[in-house]
Amino acid sequence: MLKPSPSLTHVALIALITLAVSGCNKERSYPVYRENPAPKDALPIVIRVHDAPVELTLPKVFVSYEIDPLCLPPISNYEGVQYAPQRHSVEFPVQRVSATEFSSTVFEDGMAVADYYGRGPCEWKPSIIRASFPVISEGREGFISVAVHHLELKKLLTSISYADSQMTLQTKSSTPGWVRTQSQYSYNRLSDIEKQKYFAIEISSPSKGIVP
Repeated sequence: MLKPSPSLTHVALIALITLAVSGCNKERSYPVYRENPAPKDALPIVIRVHDAPVELTLPKVFVSYEIDPLCLPPISNYEGVQYAPQRHSVEFPVQRVSATEFSSTVFEDGMAVADYYGRGPCEWKPSIIRASFPVISEGREGFISVAVHHLELKKLLTSISYADSQMTLQTKSSTPGWVRTQSQYSYNRLSDIEKQKYFAIEISSPSKGIVP
């Protein structure tokens, strides 16, 4: 007896699944984003640590930049997702001023404007400024990370975060753990007793300059 032919709906469904799987397995490649080799728009920052239980080591300072989404390639995948990288972080040098104070100069134009996708020059804007202190707690490596949005720092000039004085790492795996931190808003909502369990880390911008 002859077997019935599969319906057109069944055939279309199989074809669609095959296309989706092949699309998921297809390797994606994107251009390498470049840092600006001669940035000019400088933003000096100062990081101060208040009443830490130990002297913190030199932090790493990063700025995360966001690319103009209009210059990214059109979304053409089945998932409807933009896979092209939309952010890039740049690390900037840090100097120790004292046992509790550090300084750095970050740049608002830290990324190179270029035609990465053949759709015209891609502009960048700074997003998050982050300071990450390496720590050793309970015999394990970890970090204290505090951050502020670039626009917030320019407007308020100072941002304060609060880190757990016990420096308890929030992961038990072999990877570096992180120390719990609180934003100013979250810290203000704590009881006076809970507030005593944290120490302050301040990021401020005393001035804005232009590199000659």
